[in-house]
Amino acid sequence: MLTSSQLTRNRARMKRITDMLEFLPHGSVTSTCIVGLVAGLIVYWAIQKWKYKYPPGPSGLPLLGNALQIDQAKLHEQAFEWSKKFGPVITVGTGPIPTVIVNTLETAMEVLVKRSTDFAGRQHSPSIDAFSYGGKDIAMADHGPTWKLHRKIASKALRHYMQGDALQNRVHDAVETTLFEIDQLSGEFDPSEYINFIVGNILTGLCFGGKYSFKDKEVNYILEKEDNAFKDLGLGTWEDFIPGLKYVYKSNTFKMIEEFLEDVVSGYLTNKLREAEKTFDKDNVRHFTDTLILARMEAMEEEGAEKLKSLTDQHLVQTLSDIFFAGIDTSRFTLSGAILHMVAFPDIQEKVQEEIDRVVGRDKLPGINDRPNLGYTEAVLHESMRLGTVAPLGLPHMTLCDTEVAGYRIPKGTTVIINHWALHHDPDAWDDVDRFIPERFLDENGKLGPKPKNWLPFSAGKRVCLGEFVAKPELHLIFASLMQRYKWRMISGKCPDLAQVGGANGLIYKPYKVIVEKRIEMKQKNEA
Repeated sequence: MLTSSQLTRNRARMKRITDMLEFLPHGSVTSTCIVGLVAGLIVYWAIQKWKYKYPPGPSGLPLLGNALQIDQAKLHEQAFEWSKKFGPVITVGTGPIPTVIVNTLETAMEVLVKRSTDFAGRQHSPSIDAFSYGGKDIAMADHGPTWKLHRKIASKALRHYMQGDALQNRVHDAVETTLFEIDQLSGEFDPSEYINFIVGNILTGLCFGGKYSFKDKEVNYILEKEDNAFKDLGLGTWEDFIPGLKYVYKSNTFKMIEEFLEDVVSGYLTNKLREAEKTFDKDNVRHFTDTLILARMEAMEEEGAEKLKSLTDQHLVQTLSDIFFAGIDTSRFTLSGAILHMVAFPDIQEKVQEEIDRVVGRDKLPGINDRPNLGYTEAVLHESMRLGTVAPLGLPHMTLCDTEVAGYRIPKGTTVIINHWALHHDPDAWDDVDRFIPERFLDENGKLGPKPKNWLPFSAGKRVCLGEFVAKPELHLIFASLMQRYKWRMISGKCPDLAQVGGANGLIYKPYKVIVEKRIEMKQKNEA
């Protein structure tokens, strides 16, 4: 039952809305409909408040919620600050529908692990459904039988690909091509172009095979299309917040999403899958697309054709999309941030290079087998990922049933967000939280220690990042190779800017320029 104070607040809200509507002609159909709609929403809101116990949060406006208070570029910071006042789990609204944001490790583990199935759904919206063919990918599909089978097949395909030296050879090929290009430079340059090529080259080759030159049109085409599609997305499109809008009006952002899907997903990726299917030979597996086809064939033998009916070619195309585009952004932004941190902390850069010289030497590139002995190098990468959290709010979860978090009862269909940035910047979990201290990831012997509980760049539980076990060695190999080859710095008088920009869809550092000093001479494949 609502308390007297809650009833008083509800009456006050209703009066404010009525006052706002007085400009409408009395007795008009329009005013009657609007008043009825608003009254209905308030009654619905009051019933929900009575039936469920949402976490507290900042006061908002009727219908708009906290939309006017939210800064898309800093929602992760705002939520962390609000949590200090309202508690570790808070409720905010980008409209009349509440969203729950989780800001501490204990509550995050309740969502991701303890009650993982309850929170294993995904938020649905016109833009998300468009990107995922209505939930036919792995990242944004709801937890269920088809999702489980889909993820099982994709995971098996990735692990099959990771056998042997496939990943190492692919990374070395991309790195060597890029090092040759950087060697030709003099003076300042923006490293992002070279990082983008390395990551794009690796993922294109991983998914489809082949060799790519530095100016390869295929790699650059994908990068440019991806940048254009995601740069203005923010928390979503207008179509995501106004039901039915896409049927009567399409914003420029939504049109760009549709263009991206037509050109890249329905076009480029689908054609690549069809080409692979035509030339597939199970005795000559060439790339990840082949391993995906093979894993589906094996699953059909194990599970039966009837069970595999729900898993279409569109699901496989969306798997390629997940691996490709999630991998591109997180990898290139992580590496760009790591290099910037090395420019900012030359003493730490020197320690990294001393370790690489000692473990690997200077006559070959770092390999997968060197990774266990390059603990400090990996700790630096982990600390850079902590301070420069690329995905501050991760991917939104959605409750699949009525459930609880931190003692609050929330209904089925509630969007729940894990604030990874808050976990990585919690002063109760990290000493000197704002300082760059790689040693916090090392044990007493200087080896990489157990992962700190508050370090969750890949999330955890049922919805943990599918590509985590590929991304970690890939990032380590690329970073170690770049540190081995060059000393990175800025020209005299310039200082690194470590302030991040961006927002809910990703945090990045502002473009910066560096100069490099070659530390070693190494024969290039290009020169052979």
